[in-house]
Amino acid sequence: MVPIQEPDRFSPDGQTPQIQLTALTLALLGITFVADVWLPAEVPVGPVYGALLLLVLWEPRPNRVFLVAGVATLLVLTELVVSEPGPFNGIRAVNAVAGIAGVWLIAFGIQRYGHRSAERHRALRDAEDLRYALDQSAILATTNVKGDITFVNDTFCEISKYQREELLGQNHRILNSGLHPKDFFKEMWRAIAHGQVWRGELRNRAKDGSIYWVDTTIVPFLDQSGKPYQYVSIRYDITERKATEARLRDQASLAQLGRMAAVVAHEVRNPLAGIRGALQVIGQRMAPEATERGIVTEIVNRVDTLNAIVEDLLLFARPRPPVIRAVTFDELIAKLGTQLANDPAFAHIDLDMAAADAQLHVDPEMFTLVMLNLMNNAAQAMKGHGRIRVSLDRDAKWVNVRVTDAGPGMTPEIQARLFEPFFTTKARGTGLGLATARRIIESHGGTLTLDCPPTGGTVASIRLPTVHTYN
Repeated sequence: MVPIQEPDRFSPDGQTPQIQLTALTLALLGITFVADVWLPAEVPVGPVYGALLLLVLWEPRPNRVFLVAGVATLLVLTELVVSEPGPFNGIRAVNAVAGIAGVWLIAFGIQRYGHRSAERHRALRDAEDLRYALDQSAILATTNVKGDITFVNDTFCEISKYQREELLGQNHRILNSGLHPKDFFKEMWRAIAHGQVWRGELRNRAKDGSIYWVDTTIVPFLDQSGKPYQYVSIRYDITERKATEARLRDQASLAQLGRMAAVVAHEVRNPLAGIRGALQVIGQRMAPEATERGIVTEIVNRVDTLNAIVEDLLLFARPRPPVIRAVTFDELIAKLGTQLANDPAFAHIDLDMAAADAQLHVDPEMFTLVMLNLMNNAAQAMKGHGRIRVSLDRDAKWVNVRVTDAGPGMTPEIQARLFEPFFTTKARGTGLGLATARRIIESHGGTLTLDCPPTGGTVASIRLPTVHTYN
């Protein structure tokens, strides 16, 4: 938004004056003086002097009107002195006094108006400059009392990925990411409807499905009766700050987890291997028809499950650095399809894995582990029946891989905790799968997010750089 520059009042192009009005006014006063000398005394030329002062209204320096008034007074007195004696001298004197009085009354009026006009002009300029500065640094929008958007600035359109025409007349629900509960927005509307300024942090969804956070202040504009007639929202993008806060929380958790993993590796994993070996020996020595063989087999399975949990913990707490190489997406998908074909959990799952001859810079083993985790989660969410779609798109800087399911989605509360270590909604889950998957993707310089669009289901999005820049 470019600030409005008020043009000079007497300049057609708003740049530089083409005519100096003070000089023009003085010239016209001279012509009036000549006419006053030559015209009969009964012709009242005096008011013309005052009328000419009105031209100074368009002069940007209002104090110059006193210069013009002084010259006009001098000319009127000169005309009175040089005029020939006659029967109309009394009329000339009256006209002169009236003209001089009128000139100075008009001069003081113009000077006062000029100062007020200059003050209004400065106030307008200050308001426009402030608006321009705010527009360049903030995300601005106005809504009516119904919540319909009536104005958005360019920064709003840029971060939301919507065109201005797509936003005007819409409700801010168009940006709802589904994270915040209904009570959150009810409290917000209750505050601003009572004329209170509301401040808070909002997670929004852009048109392309991406998520962004904004620090928001909503200011109600009140009418004379104290009721809001419109709301102005001022927002600042804090997406990076929220990501940094999450990383700091993760680092604190990882430090504690790393210490615990060292103990687990030494005190749990090694004994588990010994227990499992002993149970296998015992089972082999039992008669094939012995009923105790089933019990031993079940104990071995439980030990394997416990060992898998320990392995997940160690992988999350102490991940190995990725060995990145160039590999095509089709190659990864083919390997993934082979593994899933033999998994009973996918027997009734319709897999739609789009082919794409796009090159990725990843550790193939680690990336496949991430994809298996995401697809297992999708299959479990659909209870083993439904469609999972794997797609890829890319631009000059990023490759985006998406795993979309047709499950019931997740509540905002679950979405907020998805990547917390040990948080799980499964009966026998460890709560480390997604946390480990995100750590792997971040070690590749990318991001992993899960979202539940309004249309239903869950979308897991992996974003990776197109060029490998890591050692």
